[in-house]
Amino acid sequence: MTVENELVTVAVCSVGRPVLHRALSGLARGETGSVAEVLVVDNTDDGSLDRTRLADLLAPLPLRVLRGPGGTSDGRNLALAEARTDVVLFFDDDCLPEPTWARELAAAMAAEPTVAAAYGSVEPVPVPGGRVLTDKVPLMGESAWGEAESADGEPLWCPAVTSPTWKAGIATGEPTPTWAVVGSSNNMAVRRSLLIDGRPAFLPTLGPGTGAGSGEDTEFGYALMAAGRALAHVPGAGMRHDSWLAPAATEWTERCYLRGTVEALGHHALQGDERAARLLTTYLAYFAAGNRYGFRDLGAILAWAYGDHTAGRPRRPQRKSDQTPVATTQGE
Repeated sequence: MTVENELVTVAVCSVGRPVLHRALSGLARGETGSVAEVLVVDNTDDGSLDRTRLADLLAPLPLRVLRGPGGTSDGRNLALAEARTDVVLFFDDDCLPEPTWARELAAAMAAEPTVAAAYGSVEPVPVPGGRVLTDKVPLMGESAWGEAESADGEPLWCPAVTSPTWKAGIATGEPTPTWAVVGSSNNMAVRRSLLIDGRPAFLPTLGPGTGAGSGEDTEFGYALMAAGRALAHVPGAGMRHDSWLAPAATEWTERCYLRGTVEALGHHALQGDERAARLLTTYLAYFAAGNRYGFRDLGAILAWAYGDHTAGRPRRPQRKSDQTPVATTQGE
């Protein structure tokens, strides 16, 4: 396979949400001179993505649709295996790339050839009264999220956004979850030549479409940092996350995120990683002290997070997209 180091691939995994069309249209309208091709991984149950429609939305960008095996981790691993460039840019189908997104992220990776993964900035899609809040997580870094209210006063929450206090540059220090220092995989560049040998880039037991429901990017970034790889934050490579959630969907998503973080860090703790074990303990204590549901006991928290699972039975695959976000005014 020929590696075209001067160009990048853009990859999106999708279970067929209609917002995919809007996301690809936004990509095509931006600055895409550095994009060699776009890979869309079809993670629908029946392979039903409309390839002709997707190609029309992206023209003249080359498109390949790959039939995904199921979960997001498997889909991303497939995209990494099939890409013809060393650098692959990932974003989610409920995100809207800013016009300069691909150029900024590609340029950052070209300027820093020792960086294994870079993360752009993510803000919520604007809604009246929307704001980004942050909090320091002990030992980890800074968590960020969006808050707003619906027209009838219902609280809204937007996950997977970046902290406005983060500066451009390479993350240093002990390994930590990427969402606390550089960002999440809904806006990420990966250098295939600097991935860790002997293991999948994204663990197939984690992420959307698995029983955990999330955590694949937490484990991915932690593993890279633990292996001495450099990660970077690129605030100029912007995305808008269109995922304002009402209370019921917020609780569903927070349960997924708790499971994902616990299982991502637990994967390393069970392999004897003392740093991961310390972070896991700290994270659970932090969640117990400040969660919006009033849990203060670890048993109650874990029962809340795993209460839909019956011991001894396979876990039902879960995704954040199983819940419906609040509609915004953002058009295709």
